[in-house]
Amino acid sequence: MKLAILALEGCMHSAIAGVADILSLANHVMQQSGAKSDFSWQTLSLDGKPVCAGGGRMVAVDGGIGQRTRFDAILVPGNLVDHVTAERLQPQYDRAGAWLRQQHANGRLIGAFCSGVFLLAGAGLLDNRRATITWWLQGELRQRHPCIDLAPDAVVTVADRIVCAAGPMSWVDLLLRLIEMVEGKETARLCADYAVIDTAQRTQSIFMPVGYLLSQDPLLTRADLLVRRTGKSAMTVKRLAGALGLSERTLNRKFRELTHEPPQAFIMRRRVEHARTLLETTTQPIKAIARTTGYEDESSFRKAFRKLTLMSPQAYRARRMERTM
Repeated sequence: MKLAILALEGCMHSAIAGVADILSLANHVMQQSGAKSDFSWQTLSLDGKPVCAGGGRMVAVDGGIGQRTRFDAILVPGNLVDHVTAERLQPQYDRAGAWLRQQHANGRLIGAFCSGVFLLAGAGLLDNRRATITWWLQGELRQRHPCIDLAPDAVVTVADRIVCAAGPMSWVDLLLRLIEMVEGKETARLCADYAVIDTAQRTQSIFMPVGYLLSQDPLLTRADLLVRRTGKSAMTVKRLAGALGLSERTLNRKFRELTHEPPQAFIMRRRVEHARTLLETTTQPIKAIARTTGYEDESSFRKAFRKLTLMSPQAYRARRMERTM
């Protein structure tokens, strides 16, 4: 796999150094096991000159984006800049976005993590596509780019050769997914094992502080938390009302005021969203996913899923698998 790392002013240096370390380790491990060592990488800037990363450290690069070298994948790190600096850097972001659009059109895999997802969004690469970003940037991403199909729980999403990863350290998940897409699952698993990286499936919801959730909207965020953490027990309107300290009548009125739909619809949408994430990121059987999202009856789960997505869970998973290619 030939990987390019796009370094822009203010980028997170940890990803640039970390990617080199993991790929160096992977090459060493594969050589020791007698397998072909196939990983190479370059760090690129817009003009081929060193860039100042977040924290003020200078990052040496191997060249500029204008060089003719072909890559299998391109990784866009998150950045550590404030909004004033981001406005100043907008012409650079526009130039980088245009290059990424061209590379994607030419068949390259494009990956970004944390705030780097905004660069892909600004380039139009995420329009009407499934994507994720770290939980504390989701509100801003929704506001600035409402046409993105945001997966709020997902740590990694893949759609049409575009990979998004959530948090500042999610470049690890992003790199392993790119390796898997280019070199296969076994190679990605080998890299993870030797680097002692946990590849167990997880969601962002376990990292979201309750204080953050409650600050967004007291009633809806509390309800969201209760529905997501209900486990295998089915959440009902009666249970939700009791947990929120409201009567069912009051709960119904408040939800219609806030969401323009009854609380049962909110519960169903939240459960189906969780199911979408599991279908995209795990190989769990449909029956297991139905139970995990609170449906004891698999047929009820399928009916609810089809109502909101206009396709069956199997068809949704198959379509997502096709879009990762």
